[in-house]
Amino acid sequence: MSKKRVVILGGGIGGLSAAHELARDFEVHVYEADRHLGGKARSQFKAGTGAGHRRDLPGEHGFRFFPAFYQHVIDTMRRTPRPGGGTIADNLVGCMEMAIVEQDRGPQVLPRRRPENIGDFFRVVDAVESFFAGSDVCPTDIALFGSKMLAFMCSSDERRLGELERMSFWDFVDGPRYTPRFQSYINSSRFMVAMDAKRGSARTIASKALQILLDFQRPAGANDRVLNGPTTLQWLDPWEQHLRGLGVTFHLEKRLIGLDFDGGRIRGARFEGSPGAVTADYFILALPLERAGACIDDAMIAADPALGRLRDATDMTAWMSGAQFYLRRDVPICNGHVAYADSPWALSSISQAQFWTPAAGPFSERYGDGQIHGVLSVDVCVWDQPGRFTAKTAAECTSAEEVLAEIWRQLQASLNGKGEVLRDEDRADWRLDDNIEFGPGGARNHTPLLVHPPGSWFRRPRAETQIHNLMLASDYVQTTTDLATMEGANEAARMAANAIFAREGLAAKAALFPVEEATGPLVKLAKKLDAQAWQRRDDRILELLSFSTPLEPTLEEAKAEQDQMEERLRRIAAQP
Repeated sequence: MSKKRVVILGGGIGGLSAAHELARDFEVHVYEADRHLGGKARSQFKAGTGAGHRRDLPGEHGFRFFPAFYQHVIDTMRRTPRPGGGTIADNLVGCMEMAIVEQDRGPQVLPRRRPENIGDFFRVVDAVESFFAGSDVCPTDIALFGSKMLAFMCSSDERRLGELERMSFWDFVDGPRYTPRFQSYINSSRFMVAMDAKRGSARTIASKALQILLDFQRPAGANDRVLNGPTTLQWLDPWEQHLRGLGVTFHLEKRLIGLDFDGGRIRGARFEGSPGAVTADYFILALPLERAGACIDDAMIAADPALGRLRDATDMTAWMSGAQFYLRRDVPICNGHVAYADSPWALSSISQAQFWTPAAGPFSERYGDGQIHGVLSVDVCVWDQPGRFTAKTAAECTSAEEVLAEIWRQLQASLNGKGEVLRDEDRADWRLDDNIEFGPGGARNHTPLLVHPPGSWFRRPRAETQIHNLMLASDYVQTTTDLATMEGANEAARMAANAIFAREGLAAKAALFPVEEATGPLVKLAKKLDAQAWQRRDDRILELLSFSTPLEPTLEEAKAEQDQMEERLRRIAAQP
């Protein structure tokens, strides 16, 4: 009996993940508009820069960050063999540090360390204090932020969705109460997982901030990981070969221009330059938000109104794109990611050569012309604010060189506060994300990113649509990950695959992993009490916390408040 046919539209992480889950049970075809697979995750090598036996200089859309709360992507990596033995998960390298950098201060390195006294009640205030250990952050800021995160940890899923999803993270943590310096930390791209605290929902950002704090329970190096080489070489190429071995067929340079819908089913997919439509039993739309919306017509929206939201989602996206600076000497800065807290363009970076060298020899022997010893990979998260040295926003610049020159000067202004870390003579070359296109009117970004504004959860579709044979697999889908990341796309793909299994009368075969939060019995009790309070529309968590914190609380007062809450919960737990 022949297998049923699934056509996956898009060869990014969502599309490849769906193919991985379905390949053993279906005939799977992946159609990708580009001549490369991987979407935003693929590496972007700078053509013509390699000499001799060396590869061209490697670049990325953005640095690759695999925090401990990623589970779906890591599971896929563990099921993908690596050439020479082992799996792709073995290509992950742990970061031992992170750093926060500000102009005239230089890097403040924050070592990864395990917080004490976790027990059956996660002591969030202590975790925040531990996170900033070694820095000179104001204790009052730590106290207030810790109290807010304690409240979030103990809030129920019902309150998070019904109340916190509808407000910004900035409002939830009471942003105006902090010092100007800590306000910049709250909105720092790296600390807030590349999201704007004033624009992103409290539910989404607070859950990821809590995950970062919980990561401190893990040994150093197990909480923040990066690949030991360019993403395409260390992950995507072996993954493609594995999928081909499973029987997946790839069709590259096939740009989707429309779907044929008969009122009940998708009958075919039409591609630019192809005379007829491609037919299948099931279709999975795994395109980015802006491209997916262009493929939805009125008839499809009538069948599933949720699809209409894909056509009107530009207010839910922003720009986050990468740049690389190739250096004549390696400048590690720290063994991990760096957040430039007061950078007007919300820069974050990682010095990559230190993570690549141990596995395969010096960077200079593998890439470029032999004179490049380091690469500083930078993410630019704010494109609509004037720079520090130019009055233009990044989006108003008319060339990549103009953007790169401003980024370089912002890096120098922050890193050289206590010594000359970055010198002009260090820089041998640079590049900007290929997806940024420039013209006389400024820049255009072909790959905007979902940024989860308040209420956006209710505007996002599920993986399983009301059209019988159409599923969605991209990072804008409603998932427990709830973040526009590779992890979110992978989870959405698994949900799409399971929907197809269900419609074929089969049991779900793609594993789904719940987000792990603090699981001690007292935290579970607090969330249970808050769920009951939410049904009555009262503020039980606020009662438990008392929230009598003064405008400028001391760290001791915040810890005392935390102790009081723990004691109240213990008394409640002890009641018959």
